Amino acid sequence: MSDILNTSMSDAERAARRAKFKKKSEIVTIWHQFRKNKLAVFGLIVFMIMLILAITAPLHISYEADVVEQHISERLQGPSAAHLFGTDAYGRDIFARVLWGARVSMFTGLAVIVIALAGGIALGATAGYLGGKIDNLIMRFIDIFLAIPFTLLAISIVATLGNSIRNLLLALSVALIPKFTRIIRSSVISLKGQEFIEAAKLCGANGPIIVIKHIIPNALGPIIVEGTLAVARTIMDIASLSFIGCGIQPPNPEWGSMLSDAKAYMISYPYLVYAPGIAIVITAAALTLIGDGLRDALDPKLRN
Repeated sequence: MSDILNTSMSDAERAARRAKFKKKSEIVTIWHQFRKNKLAVFGLIVFMIMLILAITAPLHISYEADVVEQHISERLQGPSAAHLFGTDAYGRDIFARVLWGARVSMFTGLAVIVIALAGGIALGATAGYLGGKIDNLIMRFIDIFLAIPFTLLAISIVATLGNSIRNLLLALSVALIPKFTRIIRSSVISLKGQEFIEAAKLCGANGPIIVIKHIIPNALGPIIVEGTLAVARTIMDIASLSFIGCGIQPPNPEWGSMLSDAKAYMISYPYLVYAPGIAIVITAAALTLIGDGLRDALDPKLRN
């Protein structure tokens, strides 16, 4: 009896090792495919540099002294050794504000995508797996939100709840959930009829376990790609809302609000718009390149 148990345990261990090796080899294959796209690798390098600069900003920049505090005697100074990107109308260092603004824009964008993905996965997986009346009810509710333009929906929520980072997170997340819901629902519908799902049912797995352990992991490809591209769009949406006064409010540094403050001086002092504008473009372009590279790397047809 003990020999049989030992044999079955060893078989189980070998199976687990094979599954782990297969997963690791698949990740390596995806990485090799991603590396073939030079633009995607370039975008990843640029984004990682900006992310590192944003994370380490508090180590060499004082939020109160360099970012928020006004120095009227140094206002509207051009780029120099003392101020790499110059100073704004209140004498604040633009370089310091752009770096700190990267923390606000990038971390807020990432937080929005995490919240929207969580809501989209919950609704999309439920609708796709259960089907029937539940699917119809959820998707008709989602269609109501999709009928409202994204920016208009976000502005309406912020205008109703008030201007704050928390309300901005909520507005953008609610506006993005419908799109993720439709993507995840379609992935779940395409997977739930596969043989490995039927095998899991025969083994006694219930609905939530099947969705969490079998369907969602196999639907991660389009979710990851869409999430990466959505971060780029969200950063631009945050900047757009802040530019029109519905996003992050001064004196908190944010690229869109910095552009809004600079528009009155852009004729006489054009350098005021260069740094935040270029930061938005570079970040969005880098994330778009990463998303395109991931789309190619995760596509089985292209990999083969």
